[in-house]
Amino acid sequence: MKTTEMMSRAKFIKHRDKMIMNLDFSGLGIDDARQLSSYAKGVIGRMPQGSVLTLVDVTDVKYDEAFRALSGDLAEHNKPYVLAGGVVGVEGWRKLLFWATTKLTGRTNLRLFDDGEQAKEWLVGYRG
Repeated sequence: MKTTEMMSRAKFIKHRDKMIMNLDFSGLGIDDARQLSSYAKGVIGRMPQGSVLTLVDVTDVKYDEAFRALSGDLAEHNKPYVLAGGVVGVEGWRKLLFWATTKLTGRTNLRLFDDGEQAKEWLVGYRG
């Protein structure tokens, strides 16, 4: 994946005067997802702890063992930096896997949403 694509898939967006780190994994294969994850860790890891709002889109991602491990690793890395996170694109049985991942990583400040607008509204109103 080219750097410009990574930068377009992992970027801060503004919603109601708050900045949200938008991580767009939609449609990616595992190799590109690994590259994006690594890039996102670098960006988020430079932010103050407890300050980042994240919106993660996993629509049309093949949710296999490799992606489960990748998402768990990213969630664990981001835990100290993320105030709250919203996730879109999780459907069916993957919701159970999401729930298990959040429990294993202790990420109680993550929620699933049907669309990005709902997630953004929840994120900007999040008070911990």
